[in-house]
Amino acid sequence: MKRRIVVAGIGAALVLGGCNAPVERSKGEEARQDGGWTAAPRIRAVERQGANLIVRGNAPPGSRVVLRGDQDRAFAAGTDDAGRFELRVGALPSAMVLTPEVQVGQFPAAGPEQLILTGEDAPLAALVTNGGASRRLSAGPALDSVDGDGQGLVVTGRARPGARLSVSADGAAAVEVVPDSSGRWTAALSHVGDGPATVVVGGAAFSYPGPASSDGVGRIERSPGGWRLTRLLSSTARQTSWFPDA
Repeated sequence: MKRRIVVAGIGAALVLGGCNAPVERSKGEEARQDGGWTAAPRIRAVERQGANLIVRGNAPPGSRVVLRGDQDRAFAAGTDDAGRFELRVGALPSAMVLTPEVQVGQFPAAGPEQLILTGEDAPLAALVTNGGASRRLSAGPALDSVDGDGQGLVVTGRARPGARLSVSADGAAAVEVVPDSSGRWTAALSHVGDGPATVVVGGAAFSYPGPASSDGVGRIERSPGGWRLTRLLSSTARQTSWFPDA
Protein backbone atom coordinates (compact mmCIF):
# COMPACT_ATOMS: atom_id res chain seq x y z
CA MET A 1 0.00 0.00 0.00
CA LYS A 2 1.16 3.51 -0.73
CA ARG A 3 1.81 6.32 1.69
CA ARG A 4 -0.47 9.31 1.28
CA ILE A 5 0.17 13.02 1.52
CA VAL A 6 -2.14 14.81 3.92
CA VAL A 7 -3.03 18.49 3.90
CA ALA A 8 -4.39 19.54 7.26
CA GLY A 9 -7.23 22.01 7.05
CA ILE A 10 -9.90 23.45 9.28
CA GLY A 11 -12.07 20.53 10.26
CA ALA A 12 -10.95 18.34 7.36
CA ALA A 13 -7.99 16.74 5.60
CA LEU A 14 -7.34 16.36 1.89
CA VAL A 15 -5.73 13.02 1.06
CA LEU A 16 -3.87 12.13 -2.14
CA GLY A 17 -3.73 8.42 -2.93
CA GLY A 18 -2.77 5.46 -0.74
CA CYS A 19 -4.31 3.81 2.28
CA ASN A 20 -1.67 3.82 5.02
CA ALA A 21 -1.91 6.10 8.03
CA PRO A 22 -0.20 9.44 7.29
CA VAL A 23 2.90 10.59 9.08
CA GLU A 24 1.75 13.82 10.66
CA ARG A 25 2.83 16.10 13.47
CA SER A 26 0.51 15.62 16.41
CA LYS A 27 -1.52 18.55 17.63
CA GLY A 28 0.93 19.19 20.46
CA GLU A 29 3.97 18.46 18.30
CA GLU A 30 5.19 15.96 20.83
CA ALA A 31 7.75 13.15 20.68
CA ARG A 32 7.86 10.14 23.01
CA GLN A 33 10.81 10.16 25.39
CA ASP A 34 11.61 7.77 28.24
CA GLY A 35 8.00 7.15 29.22
CA GLY A 36 7.06 10.84 29.09
CA TRP A 37 6.40 13.44 26.44
CA THR A 38 8.73 16.15 25.23
CA ALA A 39 7.75 18.75 22.64
CA ALA A 40 9.75 18.48 19.42
CA PRO A 41 11.70 21.56 18.28
CA ARG A 42 9.75 24.09 16.25
CA ILE A 43 11.85 26.02 13.76
CA ARG A 44 10.37 29.47 13.24
CA ALA A 45 12.84 31.24 10.97
CA VAL A 46 16.17 30.98 9.18
CA GLU A 47 18.08 34.22 8.65
CA ARG A 48 21.21 35.02 6.69
CA GLN A 49 23.86 37.20 8.27
CA GLY A 50 26.48 37.61 5.59
CA ALA A 51 27.66 34.11 4.67
CA ASN A 52 26.26 32.64 7.91
CA LEU A 53 22.86 31.08 8.62
CA ILE A 54 21.01 31.57 11.92
CA VAL A 55 18.23 29.10 12.80
CA ARG A 56 15.69 30.29 15.39
CA GLY A 57 12.85 28.44 17.07
CA ASN A 58 11.30 27.05 20.23
CA ALA A 59 11.74 23.91 22.34
CA PRO A 60 11.23 23.04 26.04
CA PRO A 61 13.01 25.52 28.36
CA GLY A 62 16.39 24.24 29.52
CA SER A 63 16.67 21.68 26.74
CA ARG A 64 19.34 21.23 24.08
CA VAL A 65 18.43 21.45 20.40
CA VAL A 66 20.51 19.61 17.81
CA LEU A 67 20.36 19.81 14.01
CA ARG A 68 21.82 16.51 12.86
CA GLY A 69 22.99 15.87 9.31
CA ASP A 70 24.98 13.25 7.46
CA GLN A 71 28.71 12.59 7.78
CA ASP A 72 28.47 13.21 11.55
CA ARG A 73 27.69 16.89 11.04
CA ALA A 74 25.67 18.43 13.87
CA PHE A 75 24.88 21.88 15.22
CA ALA A 76 23.63 22.41 18.77
CA ALA A 77 22.37 25.16 21.07
CA GLY A 78 20.52 25.41 24.38
CA THR A 79 17.14 27.06 24.98
CA ASP A 80 16.58 29.97 27.33
CA ASP A 81 14.01 30.19 30.14
CA ALA A 82 11.29 30.97 27.59
CA GLY A 83 12.22 28.00 25.39
CA ARG A 84 13.77 30.08 22.62
CA PHE A 85 16.91 28.94 20.80
CA GLU A 86 19.25 30.52 18.28
CA LEU A 87 21.54 28.18 16.44
CA ARG A 88 24.41 29.42 14.26
CA VAL A 89 25.04 27.09 11.34
CA GLY A 90 27.66 29.24 9.61
CA ALA A 91 28.53 29.15 5.94
CA LEU A 92 27.44 25.95 4.17
CA PRO A 93 29.92 23.96 2.09
CA SER A 94 26.98 22.36 0.27
CA ALA A 95 23.24 21.79 0.53
CA MET A 96 22.22 19.87 3.65
CA VAL A 97 19.22 18.01 5.03
CA LEU A 98 19.16 18.27 8.84
CA THR A 99 16.96 16.50 11.40
CA PRO A 100 15.96 18.66 14.41
CA GLU A 101 16.22 16.89 17.77
CA VAL A 102 15.54 18.01 21.31
CA GLN A 103 17.51 16.58 24.23
CA VAL A 104 16.40 16.73 27.85
CA GLY A 105 18.90 14.89 30.01
CA GLN A 106 20.31 11.95 28.04
CA PHE A 107 17.24 11.23 25.93
CA PRO A 108 17.11 12.68 22.40
CA ALA A 109 13.77 13.00 20.60
CA ALA A 110 13.57 13.81 16.89
CA GLY A 111 10.74 15.90 15.49
CA PRO A 112 8.66 14.94 12.42
CA GLU A 113 10.29 17.50 10.14
CA GLN A 114 13.62 17.86 8.37
CA LEU A 115 15.27 21.18 7.58
CA ILE A 116 16.76 21.87 4.14
CA LEU A 117 19.48 24.52 3.97
CA THR A 118 21.45 25.53 0.89
CA GLY A 119 24.24 27.99 0.10
CA GLU A 120 24.19 31.53 -1.23
CA ASP A 121 24.18 30.78 -4.97
CA ALA A 122 20.57 29.50 -4.88
CA PRO A 123 19.46 30.07 -1.27
CA LEU A 124 16.73 27.92 0.25
CA ALA A 125 15.49 27.21 3.76
CA ALA A 126 12.51 24.86 4.03
CA LEU A 127 10.91 22.24 6.26
CA VAL A 128 9.81 18.90 4.78
CA THR A 129 7.56 16.30 6.41
CA ASN A 130 7.12 12.73 5.23
CA GLY A 131 3.50 12.39 4.20
CA GLY A 132 2.81 16.13 4.48
CA ALA A 133 3.19 19.42 2.66
CA SER A 134 6.49 21.28 2.79
CA ARG A 135 6.88 24.72 4.36
CA ARG A 136 9.27 27.17 2.79
CA LEU A 137 10.97 29.60 5.19
CA SER A 138 13.06 31.60 2.72
CA ALA A 139 11.84 33.94 -0.01
CA GLY A 140 10.23 32.33 -3.04
CA PRO A 141 8.10 33.01 -6.11
CA ALA A 142 4.30 32.64 -6.25
CA LEU A 143 4.85 28.88 -5.83
CA ASP A 144 6.74 27.90 -2.66
CA SER A 145 6.84 24.12 -2.99
CA VAL A 146 5.47 21.02 -4.72
CA ASP A 147 5.13 17.63 -3.00
CA GLY A 148 4.33 14.59 -5.14
CA ASP A 149 3.65 10.98 -4.19
CA GLY A 150 2.84 9.58 -7.63
CA GLN A 151 -0.91 9.94 -7.09
CA GLY A 152 -1.18 13.71 -7.00
CA LEU A 153 0.49 16.92 -5.91
CA VAL A 154 0.25 19.16 -2.86
CA VAL A 155 1.39 22.69 -3.68
CA THR A 156 1.99 25.67 -1.40
CA GLY A 157 2.71 29.33 -1.88
CA ARG A 158 2.36 32.84 -0.52
CA ALA A 159 0.34 35.82 -1.71
CA ARG A 160 -1.50 38.82 -0.37
CA PRO A 161 -3.86 37.71 2.43
CA GLY A 162 -7.40 37.34 1.13
CA ALA A 163 -6.43 37.37 -2.55
CA ARG A 164 -7.96 34.63 -4.70
CA LEU A 165 -5.68 32.53 -6.88
CA SER A 166 -6.30 29.78 -9.41
CA VAL A 167 -3.95 26.79 -9.12
CA SER A 168 -3.73 23.91 -11.62
CA ALA A 169 -1.41 21.22 -12.96
CA ASP A 170 -1.29 18.74 -15.84
CA GLY A 171 -4.29 16.44 -15.69
CA ALA A 172 -5.83 18.10 -12.64
CA ALA A 173 -8.80 20.42 -12.43
CA ALA A 174 -7.99 23.98 -11.37
CA VAL A 175 -8.71 24.87 -7.75
CA GLU A 176 -9.17 28.27 -6.18
CA VAL A 177 -7.19 29.15 -3.06
CA VAL A 178 -7.40 32.06 -0.62
CA PRO A 179 -4.24 32.85 1.39
CA ASP A 180 -4.67 32.97 5.16
CA SER A 181 -3.88 35.96 7.37
CA SER A 182 -0.14 35.24 7.06
CA GLY A 183 -0.40 35.04 3.27
CA ARG A 184 0.12 31.27 3.00
CA TRP A 185 -2.02 28.90 0.96
CA THR A 186 -2.05 25.15 0.23
CA ALA A 187 -3.81 23.24 -2.54
CA ALA A 188 -4.21 19.54 -3.34
CA LEU A 189 -4.16 18.56 -7.03
CA SER A 190 -5.24 14.96 -7.56
CA HIS A 191 -4.65 12.65 -10.53
CA VAL A 192 -1.21 14.02 -11.40
CA GLY A 193 1.17 11.17 -12.19
CA ASP A 194 4.65 10.41 -10.95
CA GLY A 195 6.53 12.53 -13.48
CA PRO A 196 7.17 16.07 -14.71
CA ALA A 197 4.22 18.45 -14.71
CA THR A 198 3.49 22.13 -15.34
CA VAL A 199 2.04 23.85 -12.28
CA VAL A 200 0.25 27.14 -12.91
CA VAL A 201 -0.31 29.61 -10.05
CA GLY A 202 -2.25 32.75 -10.84
CA GLY A 203 -1.14 32.59 -14.47
CA ALA A 204 2.57 31.94 -13.69
CA ALA A 205 3.84 28.55 -14.93
CA PHE A 206 6.42 26.39 -13.12
CA SER A 207 8.01 23.19 -14.46
CA TYR A 208 7.93 20.58 -11.70
CA PRO A 209 10.61 18.01 -12.71
CA GLY A 210 9.12 14.93 -11.01
CA PRO A 211 11.13 12.47 -8.89
CA ALA A 212 14.91 12.15 -8.89
CA SER A 213 16.65 9.23 -10.55
CA SER A 214 17.55 6.28 -8.34
CA ASP A 215 21.04 7.61 -7.57
CA GLY A 216 19.57 10.93 -6.41
CA VAL A 217 17.13 9.50 -3.87
CA GLY A 218 17.76 10.67 -0.31
CA ARG A 219 19.77 13.80 -1.08
CA ILE A 220 18.96 17.40 -1.87
CA GLU A 221 19.99 18.26 -5.40
CA ARG A 222 19.70 20.93 -8.03
CA SER A 223 17.05 20.29 -10.65
CA PRO A 224 16.03 22.53 -13.53
CA GLY A 225 14.88 25.78 -11.93
CA GLY A 226 15.00 24.72 -8.30
CA TRP A 227 15.96 22.24 -5.56
CA ARG A 228 14.60 18.69 -5.27
CA LEU A 229 14.54 16.08 -2.52
CA THR A 230 13.16 12.58 -3.25
CA ARG A 231 13.06 10.10 -0.37
CA LEU A 232 11.66 6.62 0.18
CA LEU A 233 8.74 6.37 2.60
CA SER A 234 8.43 2.58 2.39
CA SER A 235 9.40 -0.24 0.06
CA THR A 236 6.64 0.84 -2.35
CA ALA A 237 6.22 4.57 -1.78
CA ARG A 238 8.30 7.70 -2.21
CA GLN A 239 7.78 11.43 -1.92
CA THR A 240 9.38 14.25 -3.90
CA SER A 241 9.60 17.81 -2.60
CA TRP A 242 10.55 20.52 -5.11
CA PHE A 243 11.25 24.19 -4.46
CA PRO A 244 11.45 26.56 -7.44
CA ASP A 245 14.14 29.22 -7.31
CA ALA A 246 13.20 32.60 -5.88
